[in-house]
Amino acid sequence: MKLPQWARALDGLAIVMALLSISVLVAGGFRVWLFDVELSVTSWWRPALWSGIAVAIRHALVRQRPLPQNVVAVTRAWWQRPETQRAWPVLVATRGGVFLVGLLAVLLVGFPDANPARWSIYDHHLLDLPARWDTGWYVAIALQGYQFDPSVGATAQQNIAFFPAFPMAMRYVSAFFGHQLLWTGVAISIVSFFAAQIYFMRLSTLELGDEEAATAGMTLLAAYPFALFFSVPYTESLFLLTMLAATYHFRRGELGRAAIWGFVCGLTRPNGFLLSVVLGLMALAPLVDRTRMRLVTPTAAEIGSIRKGLLAASAAGFGMLAYSAFVWRLTGHAFAWAEQNAAWGRTYLPIDALVAEPAAFISDHGVYQFARDQPTNALYWAAIALVLISIWPVYRRLGLPYAVLIVGTILPPMAMGGLLSIGRITSVLFPVFMWLGLAVPAAHRQAWVGFFALLQGFVAVMFFTWRLLY
Repeated sequence: MKLPQWARALDGLAIVMALLSISVLVAGGFRVWLFDVELSVTSWWRPALWSGIAVAIRHALVRQRPLPQNVVAVTRAWWQRPETQRAWPVLVATRGGVFLVGLLAVLLVGFPDANPARWSIYDHHLLDLPARWDTGWYVAIALQGYQFDPSVGATAQQNIAFFPAFPMAMRYVSAFFGHQLLWTGVAISIVSFFAAQIYFMRLSTLELGDEEAATAGMTLLAAYPFALFFSVPYTESLFLLTMLAATYHFRRGELGRAAIWGFVCGLTRPNGFLLSVVLGLMALAPLVDRTRMRLVTPTAAEIGSIRKGLLAASAAGFGMLAYSAFVWRLTGHAFAWAEQNAAWGRTYLPIDALVAEPAAFISDHGVYQFARDQPTNALYWAAIALVLISIWPVYRRLGLPYAVLIVGTILPPMAMGGLLSIGRITSVLFPVFMWLGLAVPAAHRQAWVGFFALLQGFVAVMFFTWRLLY
């Protein structure tokens, strides 16, 4: 028997209240601000009481499948799903492997002699391992909120450049874990990536009709050199999850769920609004006959479907506008977050000028010398080459929206910041890995995964030992 929606909601409320009660017992309670409202939970018995009330009401009205039995049944069904069974070993091996390599690098390689950017939270190397580079911005936002100094404006780095979904998740989830913000961020990233793996499998199987290719693509995504960022308190895992989930539900016609995920996507990264363009193109698909490459006249039913699809697709853009409204309230300028690009060195640079410098160096000194003197840039250019090569086959096999996602994600950052953070940017381009899962022959997949994983280990060494890689 399937439980009514309200009964499942009461079960969920009971579980959350019970966890909250345990959290207060262990960590001593918390006070957090949600917008302009203070949420205070300092006694364990109140959430325990609400949990008991929810259980009593639910079981008084619906006695079938009591809460413990329902939790066990749902968990077992989820665990036995094929995509879950294929995803979790990859998650453990890659995310656990990154931390193991990082700890060994810190202990055996050590830090550069002089690095003014270095900071720490814990004295212990293992506990402090995720405390690197931009993690500090997210921890500070979660702890203190957004701040803006109008006297320096866009000339100095300010935290409004970082969108709120991830740091706010750190703030509120950490309330359950004694406000351990750093490792709460790690947990959010890893759980989000696990969910993203499952959505990747579902979407890839839906688009490709090949479960083995979907598994290969998911594994390559997890082993990708810059998948390192799925293990640390950065936005990449949450951003990847929201894009995949929104796209999957949109393709299945589940527009409400797609809109919710899309809205969170727009709140996660500055370029999250691009998802609205991608989903909008999917909504307009009935207007185009792809076999003859010409426009067609839609039926009345198709017009209604297109309108609903475009409305759901716009959610990511509204997410970005919601944060812009907050920034306007804080600074007086809605897009002050975009102006912050200059403080990080993101200024317009023609693509030909970006290519000219490494091309001239390679022409004069050779590829080996370039890789030896600029190993990070060499990896960045390899990632760019892979992404650019994939655009045409992705368009042919998966369609225009996915190709637009790649182009819109990779080219504007290159034009505005060169190679800055290009590894992170390429790591979330899931259509590339969908195509790779299909294009790489089955006999060669293990070799590709091994090669990617070796490079991810190299990237982890650089990141965790405070070499320039962010």
